[in-house]
Amino acid sequence: MNEAVLNVYQQRANEFRSQKETLGRRLLLNSLLRLVFFVLFGWFLYVAFRERFSGNALLYSIGGFIIFLYWVSRAGILKQKIGFAEKLILINDNEITVLKGGSSCFEDGGTTQIVPGFVTDLNVLGKHSLYHHLNRTGSISGRKQLAKAITDPLLSPQQIIDYQACVKELSGKTAFRQNLQAQTLLLKEEVGLSQIITGLPEGAGSGLEKFPWKQLCWIWPIAGVLVITYAVWIQAYSYIFTFAMLGLLVLSPALRQVSQLYQHISRKGYLFTQYATCFQLICEEHLVHPVLREKQQQIAEAAEAFRKLSRLMGVFDLRVSLLTFFVNGLFLSDLLCARAYLKWNRKYQSSFNKWFDTLGEIEMLSSLACFHQNHPGFVFPEVAAGNTAIKATGLGHPLMDTRKAVTNDFSIGTTARLHLVTGSNMSGKSTFLRSVGLNMLLAQMGAPVFAERFSFSPVRLLTSFHHIDSLEESTSYFYAELKCLQSIMHALEGQTPALVLLDEVMRGTNSMDKHDGTALLIKKLLQKNCLTLIATHDTELGILAEQYPGQVENYCFESEVTETGLHFDFTRKAGIAQSRNATYLMKQMGIV
Repeated sequence: MNEAVLNVYQQRANEFRSQKETLGRRLLLNSLLRLVFFVLFGWFLYVAFRERFSGNALLYSIGGFIIFLYWVSRAGILKQKIGFAEKLILINDNEITVLKGGSSCFEDGGTTQIVPGFVTDLNVLGKHSLYHHLNRTGSISGRKQLAKAITDPLLSPQQIIDYQACVKELSGKTAFRQNLQAQTLLLKEEVGLSQIITGLPEGAGSGLEKFPWKQLCWIWPIAGVLVITYAVWIQAYSYIFTFAMLGLLVLSPALRQVSQLYQHISRKGYLFTQYATCFQLICEEHLVHPVLREKQQQIAEAAEAFRKLSRLMGVFDLRVSLLTFFVNGLFLSDLLCARAYLKWNRKYQSSFNKWFDTLGEIEMLSSLACFHQNHPGFVFPEVAAGNTAIKATGLGHPLMDTRKAVTNDFSIGTTARLHLVTGSNMSGKSTFLRSVGLNMLLAQMGAPVFAERFSFSPVRLLTSFHHIDSLEESTSYFYAELKCLQSIMHALEGQTPALVLLDEVMRGTNSMDKHDGTALLIKKLLQKNCLTLIATHDTELGILAEQYPGQVENYCFESEVTETGLHFDFTRKAGIAQSRNATYLMKQMGIV
C-alpha cells in the first residue's frame, strides 16, 4: 500500500465531505427562503383579491412568486452539486478501501458475456477479477470499452505504445479523472442510451417535412403573435381562445407522427444535459498526447449538440403540461419541436457511435490511469520488435497484494519456446501461469504490469485451464478439453504469434494415455508460431527437453515437508520437480 497515494484520496474525500456539508446548509437556507417567499406570494395574492386589485398587492404577489421560482431553480442546482460531491466522496472512499485490500464497489463485469478461453481461465471478468480491479467507468459506453480492451487486447505495437503514453498522462490528472467518473456515475442512461444510438425508425416524421406542415411551422406562430397582440389591444380575449382551439384542430392530423418522435426522446432532458457535461469536461481539459487530442476532436461537437437537444426537450415536454393548450394552439409548438428534432437528428445521428465510443475509450484509459496511480511500483513494459519473446524480472500476480506476492524472473522465446512447469499440489504452477497471462493482458492494454522490468512482443492469448461436462450437449470433461485444444490448434494456423498457457493437459484420461497425448501435443506445438507454458504433474515429460534441446526447457515449483509442516516458497526453479505432497496432505486431513 502506497501511503502517499492513500493520503491523496483521504484528503480529497475530506474535502468533498466538507463541500457537501456546506452545500447542505445552503440548501436548508434555500428551503427556508422558498417557504418565506411562497407565503408572501400567497398573502399578497389574498390581499389583492380582498382589495379588488386596488393598490400594489398584485405587483408584490407577482414579485414574490418570481423570487420563489428563483430559489426553486437554485435548489435544483444545489441538489446537483450535492449529488456530484457524494459521487466524489464515493470514488475516493472506494480507492481508500481498495488500497487497504478491500473490494471495489464498482461493477465487476459479471454481466458481460463470457466467452470460452482466457477470459474464463484467467479470471478476467467477475468478482475480484482483472476487470473488477481496473473498472473506474460510470457509463455503459465506458464499461463496454473496458470489457473490449480486456477481452480483445491490442496487437499493434504502436497502438500499445500510444496507450501507454495516454495512461501516463492521465494518471497525473486525478481531479479530471474523478470529475469525469463522478459525472458518468450520475448518468441515468440504461433505458435511454440504446434508443438514442439506434436512431429513429425508418420514415419516422417524414410527413412533417412536406406541405403544408413545412409552411405552417412559421406562418402559424407569426399569426399567433398577431392575434394575441390584437386581442390585448382591443381587450377581446375570446379571440385568443378561439385561435388556440383552431390551432389544435389544425395540428391534430400530425399528432401521431409528432408523438412517435416525442416518445423517442421523451423525458430524457436530464440525460442529454449530463452527456453534454461529460463531453464538455473532456474537451475543456488540457491534453497533450496526439491520441488524446484526436479524441477531443472526435467529440468536439457532442457537448453543444446534446445541450441543444436538452433545450429542445424542455420545450417539447410542455406538451404533457397544463400549458399544452396555449403553446400548441397558438404556436403549434409540437410541430416546431418535432421538425427541430428531425433536423437535429439528420445532422448528428451519424456521429453518435463515434461520440459514445470515444467517451468510453477515455473512461477506459482513465481506469488504467487510476490503476497506474494506485500501483506506482508497477512498470510500463517495453514493446519489443523482432522475434516473439517475453522477458520479465520480478514478475508477480497483478491481482495479489504486492506486499505478500512472491515474484519470479521469467524469460521465454529468447532461447526455448516451450516451458514445462512441474510441481506438487499447491506449489504455485497455475498461479504462475495466470501471472504471466494477466500481465500480458495488461501489457497489451497499454497498462503497467507487476514486474521490475518487462519486455514482450504482442501475441494472441490461448489457454486451456478449466473444463466442465455438459449433459445438454452430451459432452464429457475429457471431450470438452479436447474441443478446447482443437480450437487452440486451429487458432495457431494464423500468422499472428500466440502465447499458449495449458494447465494439466488431458487430466481426464489415464496416466499413460495422458503422458503420450501430452507428448504428442508438445511436438505439434513446437511446429507452430507460439510460445507455450504447460503446467503438469507428469515429471516424466521432462525428458522432452533432452529430445528437443534449445526448444523445450524444464522449470518447477517445489514444496518441503519439515517438522513444522508443509512449506512452499512459490519460487520458480530450473529443472524437474522432485517433491510430492499428496500422501502427506491426505494423512494430515485424516483421509488415510
